[in-house]
Amino acid sequence: MFKTNEEIIIIQAKAATPIPTGVVFWSHDKGTAKMLFQLQKDYVNQTLSEGTIVPICLDFVGGRHIYHAVIEDAINGIVSIVLEDNILGYVGRVTGSIYIELPDSRSLDTAGRFTFDIKRSPIDLNTPELEDYYWQGFNEIIDEYHQTINTIKSEAKALLDSITADVTTAQSKITQLEQSITTANTNLNARIDEINQKIDDNDVFTKAESSANVINIVTGKKEVELTFVLDLKDKIAGSDVENKHSYRYVSLTDGILPATPIVGTEVGNTGDWEDYGLLYDLDNKIFTTTTATAGKSAAHVARWNLLEEVKEFLGDKFFTAIGATDVASQVAFIRSKGTSLVGNTWGFGSSASGNKLSCGMYRQRDKDWPYNSPNTQNSVKKMSSNINPSSIPFYIADDGFVTEIAYAEPSDGVTQSATRVDYSNLEFKMKISMSEYFNSLIAANHGEKIATQEEAEAGTDNTKTMTPLRTAQQLEKKAVTIAGNQTIGGIKNFKDGLMINDVSLSTITRKVIYEADGVGGYFNAADKFTLGASGKIDKIVLLWSRVDDTAGTLLNYSWSQTVLSPDDLVVGNSYRIQMTTDNYKFVTFANESGNVTISGANENSVAPNRIYRIKRIIAYLKN
Repeated sequence: MFKTNEEIIIIQAKAATPIPTGVVFWSHDKGTAKMLFQLQKDYVNQTLSEGTIVPICLDFVGGRHIYHAVIEDAINGIVSIVLEDNILGYVGRVTGSIYIELPDSRSLDTAGRFTFDIKRSPIDLNTPELEDYYWQGFNEIIDEYHQTINTIKSEAKALLDSITADVTTAQSKITQLEQSITTANTNLNARIDEINQKIDDNDVFTKAESSANVINIVTGKKEVELTFVLDLKDKIAGSDVENKHSYRYVSLTDGILPATPIVGTEVGNTGDWEDYGLLYDLDNKIFTTTTATAGKSAAHVARWNLLEEVKEFLGDKFFTAIGATDVASQVAFIRSKGTSLVGNTWGFGSSASGNKLSCGMYRQRDKDWPYNSPNTQNSVKKMSSNINPSSIPFYIADDGFVTEIAYAEPSDGVTQSATRVDYSNLEFKMKISMSEYFNSLIAANHGEKIATQEEAEAGTDNTKTMTPLRTAQQLEKKAVTIAGNQTIGGIKNFKDGLMINDVSLSTITRKVIYEADGVGGYFNAADKFTLGASGKIDKIVLLWSRVDDTAGTLLNYSWSQTVLSPDDLVVGNSYRIQMTTDNYKFVTFANESGNVTISGANENSVAPNRIYRIKRIIAYLKN
């Protein structure tokens, strides 16, 4: 079943207004939107001989599709096309044109043009375009991931804050946390698989790839002409990042041009004599150089990096695909494709002999500077060096540069030789086959657009393409997994259970060795505890509280081992900690041998030290 529209196309030499078919196809007309055309010449049906091909070109904003029409009736010249699904995703006006490729290599444009519209079906209104769906789906995953992680962070922080008070309760909550992480990762992986499946099911392609069938029709039959305009816009002296070309000034002797490209002094960005900004546009801002030395001519030299300009457009992978992997082969390709080369300078010059500014372009083959008609006016005028197409290869140097010069007549020692230029550019055109052009589009849209591993893991660039590998690398970098112990934003993913100093709590015993009784209990010298071998002690936690309101008193406690932490004030063999609020402190030891003994100090029960008292001492012992 098809939705069909029929139109008569008249083959004629006269241009005709496109036929407003009034046809509207809808996004839901998948595989059923059919257009029939009857070809007529002099109002008689045009018979199509065997081997005839009828391409039909559909143009719309942002793209073009070319169909190989089906010949329904060769005797009566009836052909048809069925719109592919990819064009039905477009919404707007489509303009069509019909061509005939004859078996004897002749071809013609029927001059038949027609228009129709494509609209979004109501049933499809809530369905986003595939590309948008992909990114929105991916962002949805990341949002869910962040929300899950934020929840886990909150739970983990509350859990870790309570570890020192009650490890038994903490162990129970850690088990819940591990289950939450496992569930979150399971849901995350399922969501990723769902999105990947949708991408595979819907065949996501770039714009260049979606029209790949065009290449088979037009390869070798048509060419595209590319136009490049090189100027000094946004140029910064000493940098090729913003602009790869350069402008220089030099003094010539007796107006004689050298047999090699001139180097000279590069223009700068500041100062009266060196300002690239004067050359950005044709705006009556003049860059001027002068010389009053007798026999010397003021000259300007423009160095155009044509090779890099073309490579930037076509892409490095384009040249790799055609086997042009070095400068010599790349320059040879550009030389062979050039159809137009024009150097333009807007300026004027003056000297003792009057007003005159000459311009030329360096010809590598003959090592000379053929020049055009000079400007003999005392005002800005355009001068152009228009190179014969057959001679273009001689003006593109082996390094891919094209060099132009503008110079005034020599000074007589009294009147200066002055060269004044407002603007300069180089226009270059080249023709490549349609297949080469499509290759350049694919090269430009694939190689440089794919995210690097660093860009994927950072997740900040929204202009790069994410391959499956890069997506996996980003998730590996940012997501919490159960494959190993990970620290995410300071919160631990305890795949191996709760640990202290990388030692599992399942191998550690918590032991309360001292707890204050009533208001007293200031941890005096009589309070002495032997904990055993230091190698068996993982951590000791001191908890103390204030019992008076006076601030600034020191609390003493003594050890028979060298203490690694805390790193507070050392007074003799004791450690003093000055605190103003209830607090706790972890203590670790330097030695791995010998016993650890903890004892207090009598001064702890004497004012002013007694405003503090040790409340509890907890030791974590390795099993």
